[in-house]
Amino acid sequence: MSGKLLGRKELEQHIIEFMGSQGMCVLATCGAGEPRASAVEFFPAGTTIYILTEGGRKIENIVRNPRVSVAIHTQFTGWDSSKGIQITGTAEIGEAGSAIFADGEKAYVRRQGQEAKLPAMMKVVKIKPLRIEMLDLTLKARGYDVRQVLEY
Repeated sequence: MSGKLLGRKELEQHIIEFMGSQGMCVLATCGAGEPRASAVEFFPAGTTIYILTEGGRKIENIVRNPRVSVAIHTQFTGWDSSKGIQITGTAEIGEAGSAIFADGEKAYVRRQGQEAKLPAMMKVVKIKPLRIEMLDLTLKARGYDVRQVLEY
C-alpha cells in the first residue's frame, strides 16, 4: 500500500455514495459447479444491495449456494479515474409478503423517487456484504491508498 487507509466510517460512507451513483452491477453466482455472471439493476440500502428479478438461473444458483460476488464499477475513462467495488457476500431470496420483499420495494422506491408496488411474481434478492474491496484511483491525490477494504 502506498498511502494511508480511510477510517472505517469514512470508507463506508465513500462506498455508500459510490453505490448510490451507479445503477448496474454484475452479480456472480455459482450452482451445480457452473458459474454465472448477470448484469442487473440494483437498489442499495446502505451497503446492502437489493436486486429485483423474475427468476432464472441466478435464483437457482442462490438456492444451491447463497455465497455471491458483486462487481460495481464506473465506465473506464482512464487509469487516473477508475473506480469500482467488489463485494463478497451472502444472498437471500424474498417473495411477495416477506420482509426482504418489502425492504427491496423500499430500496426500489428510494432510488426511483416514486411510489411503486412490485408485481407479486417478482423475487427480491438481498445481498449482505461480508467484505467490500474498493479500488478508487482518485483517492491517490488525497494521499490515501487506492485500494481500501471494508470487512463486516
